[in-house]
Amino acid sequence: MIAKVLSFQAMGESRSQPAAAADRMDPTAFEAVIEDLLRLEEVWAAMVGFAQARGVPRLGYHHLPPPGAPDAGLLRVENDGFGEALLAQYLRARQAGVAVLAVSAQKSVQPVYLDELELRPELSERERMHLAGYRAAGVVNGLAFSVYGPNARNGLFAVELSRDMPRLPPEDLAALRWGGQAMHLRYCNLLVPQLGAPPSLSVREAEVLAWVARGKSNASIAEILGISAHTVDAHLRRIYLKLGVVDRISAALRGLGFGLIRLDA
Repeated sequence: MIAKVLSFQAMGESRSQPAAAADRMDPTAFEAVIEDLLRLEEVWAAMVGFAQARGVPRLGYHHLPPPGAPDAGLLRVENDGFGEALLAQYLRARQAGVAVLAVSAQKSVQPVYLDELELRPELSERERMHLAGYRAAGVVNGLAFSVYGPNARNGLFAVELSRDMPRLPPEDLAALRWGGQAMHLRYCNLLVPQLGAPPSLSVREAEVLAWVARGKSNASIAEILGISAHTVDAHLRRIYLKLGVVDRISAALRGLGFGLIRLDA
């Protein structure tokens, strides 16, 4: 079952009409502009205009909350021009585990071009069929790249290029990635407060949960923190209650998803 799509703009042939679509705005200026925007749809429209000014006819953005986040089970997609059928194909492929362009971009620090991906010998037949579906839908040139946010709240951009542009010029690709990263961070800054205040853990509870997330047993946590295993168990019961979970793994994921703990601290 496909998760609910919380945001889907420009379905079919309808297109966003950002005010500054014709301006090749410098990424630094673009970042400053979107910092003054207060609505998610305004931030997205600005990103569409920024991309269109660099020859991008169709653009998509998939917001990827981390496991355990309050919106982890919901799907948030912004789309300009790709159309309902193509979006549905992408969502089905993600559900089936064959959305190879998206997954490859999520695993790479570099953009992934569609034609380069098609040449990889390790692709499965189902993955190749998924990519062929993009071609059948009229996608000739395209790429995907990842963006990164707080507490593993990341995102993914899908970019179509014109038929006569198999590659973005390096300066335009760099600008698009910079703009996409800035847009994603602004999107996160506006979205996360809308999800409600996170549960509140005491300092000791956060310490216990952080060690749970690192795979430590109650006995090991007790030794590390200089408290009894019984006290660790009591802390965990309160943590479960506050986070609305019943097991260690769910508690760890919820703590990470809410940003209550960090594994690199």
